[in-house]
Amino acid sequence: MKDETTQDNYLLKLSGKAESPKPLQVSNNIRVALEGSITSEIKSDNQDGSFTYIWTFKPVRVETLDETGETIKMRDTRSNSQLIRSILYKKWVNAASPISFDEYYDQVSRAIMVHIDKITDWAEQMHRK
Repeated sequence: MKDETTQDNYLLKLSGKAESPKPLQVSNNIRVALEGSITSEIKSDNQDGSFTYIWTFKPVRVETLDETGETIKMRDTRSNSQLIRSILYKKWVNAASPISFDEYYDQVSRAIMVHIDKITDWAEQMHRK
């Protein structure tokens, strides 16, 4: 039974990595800005009437500011297919589509496969410019 002394705990677990374009120094303080997604949620009973909630955050964009004030943009370590899926997810959300994301992703993937020759021809022309 929960009383006045028991409180729920809310924790954010950071998971993932980012590739730095240059070495970082041990023992130096840096400021880190993260952009990413909550990928999971866990609710645990503390057996005193309270709960612990843990959300796992996975960064997709990481930016650091070193002690001198220099911004170090970290490289996105996701694969191209993960990046494409992320872009399609944003488009699906913005469109407020009545179908599930899995259905939307399947439809768009099939459309890409049907038009792959046009897409690759266009990409090759853009690369030549």
